[in-house]
Amino acid sequence: MNLRHIEVFHAVYSVGSISGASRLLNVSQPSVSKIVKHAESRLGFPLFTLVRGRLTPTEEAHILFREVDDLHSRIDTFQRAARNLRSTSEGNIRVGVLPSLALATAPHAIAAFRRKLPLVTFEVSAIHHDEFREALMSRDCDFVIGHQASNDPEIASARLGTGRVGALFGSGLPCGDLPAIPLEVLRQHEIIGLAPSVAIADLVSPILSRATGGAPGIQVKSVYIAAALARSGAGVAIVDEFTAEAFIGADLSFRPVVPAATFELSVQHLASHPLSRLARSFLDLMRGMIQNRPEAVAPHVSCLNAMASCQH
Repeated sequence: MNLRHIEVFHAVYSVGSISGASRLLNVSQPSVSKIVKHAESRLGFPLFTLVRGRLTPTEEAHILFREVDDLHSRIDTFQRAARNLRSTSEGNIRVGVLPSLALATAPHAIAAFRRKLPLVTFEVSAIHHDEFREALMSRDCDFVIGHQASNDPEIASARLGTGRVGALFGSGLPCGDLPAIPLEVLRQHEIIGLAPSVAIADLVSPILSRATGGAPGIQVKSVYIAAALARSGAGVAIVDEFTAEAFIGADLSFRPVVPAATFELSVQHLASHPLSRLARSFLDLMRGMIQNRPEAVAPHVSCLNAMASCQH
């Protein structure tokens, strides 16, 4: 079977009729019938039979379809990739992001990009950092965005921006009006820690050790749970600013910690599959949005004095 045979067979099997396949493929019914018969003559067995006036796949067709369906999906992927490579104004982008980026940062970038290019479609997945390689190797995502660059030689990484770690808290935290929160202030409060499986846990752990002097009273396996606990008044959550962006409001505030704790955001893709122009255009927009985020205001002398009074 050549590719045309496979395309027609897939269409006839999927819709269940010659007429339906002809409409799907935008060709005449006689052309569809002729291609099916030609495929059957090459294979040496029938693919469809008429049962009570209805076209019914043979057992051999059922077996072949399982293989053809996977191949057809790969062809669709190839065609989509070709369109994406050709165009900078329309196409499809499949992106995987850490859960901490999935509620605010990535949606804002996607919304802004589609306002500029409404013909671009997106498939977005929230993927944990230990699943990045699998998502790329299986081609479920064109690229993924996370906190660490990859050392895997099969995966290429590029810098996307910088983020900060800080305190997400409700009312009642001393010095909450300052541009940054000293760790000494956090020692007076219940701290919500992150389990080692969370992407930024390595960054948060030193802060927790200095702020609590030991294990935190509450430890969670999700930044979302940490934020929800902070909102309920259970304590102060130590999270990244991208998580905080989705939760800050009248009842929750976020401030970076002092000393500062920062991390790099990176985009990763298969080294053997360079990013399309469309993907690069989207990432340029997202990179600009991250770089232009409001930075912590440098403390004035009065703020430094206030910090000192808070530490005492």
